[in-house]
Amino acid sequence: MVLEAGYPGTAGFRKVTKVTILVKKREDISDEDFIEHYNNHHAQRAAPVLLKHNIISYSLTYHLQRDRTTMQDILKGKAPLLDYDAICTFYFPDYKSFAQFLYDPESKLLSSDHDNFMDESQMRMMVGDEYMIIENGKKVG
Repeated sequence: MVLEAGYPGTAGFRKVTKVTILVKKREDISDEDFIEHYNNHHAQRAAPVLLKHNIISYSLTYHLQRDRTTMQDILKGKAPLLDYDAICTFYFPDYKSFAQFLYDPESKLLSSDHDNFMDESQMRMMVGDEYMIIENGKKVG
């Protein structure tokens, strides 16, 4: 099993383990309540556990009604948008750190909060490394 980040013998990869999770909010809560709970409750509870496992960064990107409307306006109603409400992104130094986070008992306790704001059955994950083309406004390589 490979626990290091990156692809051997290649250049341009960041040598990180990037975890991207697609999240759907519960249908019965407003966009505002979703943001409030995710930002100020769930993410705040997750931060200390993530820091314990060498997290590099953790961010939330929202894709709610305001964003969908804006994109449909820009693309004249033809925007092929994802049917998700948020993207949660973690960067770890390697797969081992991510695995340690996943199996930490404190991390498992965070799952019990999911029912308060998200539809966990719709959650999807993608994990891998990033190949960089442009970073900090400059072409890489």
